[in-house]
Amino acid sequence: MKDLIIKLTQAIAPSGAEKDFQNTLLNLVKDVADEIFIDKLGNGIARKHGDGPHIMLAAHADENGVMVIDVDDKGYLRIITVGDVSPASLIGRHIRFTNGVTGVVGVEKDVKLQDLSTDNLYIDIAADSRAAAAERVFIGLEGVVTEEVVSLDEHRLAGRALDNRVGCAIAINAFQKAASEGKNVSLVFSSQSEVGGRGAKTAAYQLMPDLAIVIDAVPAGDMPEAHRMEIALGQGPAIKIMDKTAIVPLRVKDHLIDCAKRVGVDVQYEVWAKGTTDTGSIQLSVDGILVGGLSYPARYVGGPSTIVDVRDAEAAVQVLDEAIRSFGQA
Repeated sequence: MKDLIIKLTQAIAPSGAEKDFQNTLLNLVKDVADEIFIDKLGNGIARKHGDGPHIMLAAHADENGVMVIDVDDKGYLRIITVGDVSPASLIGRHIRFTNGVTGVVGVEKDVKLQDLSTDNLYIDIAADSRAAAAERVFIGLEGVVTEEVVSLDEHRLAGRALDNRVGCAIAINAFQKAASEGKNVSLVFSSQSEVGGRGAKTAAYQLMPDLAIVIDAVPAGDMPEAHRMEIALGQGPAIKIMDKTAIVPLRVKDHLIDCAKRVGVDVQYEVWAKGTTDTGSIQLSVDGILVGGLSYPARYVGGPSTIVDVRDAEAAVQVLDEAIRSFGQA
């Protein structure tokens, strides 16, 4: 699991520019799927027809980033954020663009932190003029913060894009097992989640599953003076009760709790009042889809570097395996 997560974090996939990464993801599951494809919104979808109710696993493939909106006469790039990115977190960071160009984020002088916005930031790609910069970048080009993923100890990883590459790894493992056992299952690597859960809604409309389970990060609350959140690293995956986008039906919540008990996995409970995930987009697709969420705890969600515990991810796979196997049984 750890090696797969680290491999997935090497990809650069800001919202709307997920295609190359989607191909990487789908190649990992093509051998057990009946079909794989990338749809019109950029979702990567794998489908396995089989026995039992149709279960859809969903994990967003995209990440927060920045986009070039202007180049000045001296070759400096002006940007906007794509997704929920704090401008202050970008200062001094390396930005890797989807075409391979790298730059460093600078900030205008005499700007107070409380007044800081992306209007005060620029990216230096070592171009001496607008024309020189135009040979390497273009308006609308997207990029992401680069941050090496490292092992902090035997179980914990820190670095970029762990939200939601950990979720993708969990979904891959669960889909591979279910598909190899002949279950009726689909897997959606959703696009444009960070800008409003767009891909997940259309994917759910296409697939119309009997149950969808969203795999994503949930903020841990076990740091000093953290926001109050009864979630801790290494204490197991979290079963979603609600977030800003959805309240999980009791039937689904109870099913996931029962599955965790049967496989002997300790779980936590996610009540994330300000959280925005794909759950609500899926729930409101078509005439309503039964949806649940299984999350992995993560510190510093939304920041340039996140910390996760691989044991939580491994335990999540166990719960998903049982959830797929037993859903719909009397």
